[in-house]
Amino acid sequence: MSAARAARISIAVIIAIIVGSCIGVYVHNHIAAPPPAPTTYSVGLGVEFNTHATPIWIALNKNLFSKYGLHVSKVLKFKTGLELAAAFARGEVQAGWACLGPALMIIAKGVPIKIVAKVHNYGYALVVNPRKVKSIKDLNGKVVYAPGKGSPCYLLLLKIEKKYGVKFAAIKFMKPPTALAALLSGEIEAAAIPEPYCSVAQYKGLKVLVRASDVWPDMPGSFLVVTESLLKKHPDVVKKLVEVTDAGIRILKSNMTYAAQVDSKVLGIPFKVALQSIRHLQWNTTISIKAIQQYINFMYEHGILKKKLNASDIVVVVKP
Repeated sequence: MSAARAARISIAVIIAIIVGSCIGVYVHNHIAAPPPAPTTYSVGLGVEFNTHATPIWIALNKNLFSKYGLHVSKVLKFKTGLELAAAFARGEVQAGWACLGPALMIIAKGVPIKIVAKVHNYGYALVVNPRKVKSIKDLNGKVVYAPGKGSPCYLLLLKIEKKYGVKFAAIKFMKPPTALAALLSGEIEAAAIPEPYCSVAQYKGLKVLVRASDVWPDMPGSFLVVTESLLKKHPDVVKKLVEVTDAGIRILKSNMTYAAQVDSKVLGIPFKVALQSIRHLQWNTTISIKAIQQYINFMYEHGILKKKLNASDIVVVVKP
């Protein structure tokens, strides 16, 4: 064999080896190698135990958090703002869905959280025993009940006094389940309570006398709040939480039957009660800084907030 021919063969072999190596690398990188595992972030959630949190119950039921790359380490089903505030302070939760009044009181107490997204308007009503109360005038000089000072229901009663020209003898405090039982037993005559207790009350023969929409146009309801630390260090996680919330709301609005089925199972209420309840809430995700500031001013004017907060300082709008 000539030297020239041997050289050509050697070159051909080298080229074949190089091409084969390149093919092997390509196959390994694009075909054989599995895709990288999605990054997950562990987060504790505080969820208000009522129909106001329907989009979140849907998200949990459909495993949406996992689909968005979030691992839920804890779900605190809270009934009062104090429970949520304590959980934030202990570091058990980094995000929560709560009514605006309690959220503002948590912020006023120095808990470092921010409002980042809105869930709904309305969701509160004055419920009465129809055997004892026929009209709002019947409550003039009478004791009425609300979940707590600073709760949206407490604020609703103040709005009712102003609009209808009545003056309650006192506003006393009673948790919604207890107030509902007291109304049914005849122990009390009237109480402002949130959904789904209003719808449960109607289902059991009580009367909804005034709804939030009757006295407070576009009354802000619940919002997503997150710790300042989470917002600063992991803005991508906060965005995912907003996206999950938005996805839950879109599912709710497109299929209220399914949403009511989820609520019925989670909250232990009849399906038709759950369906009626979520229909009374206006699922509106548009944050109005002006509306939040007016809410703050109202709380401050009535001595509920000891200092006037600036809505622009506590709201960071995060869009899905």
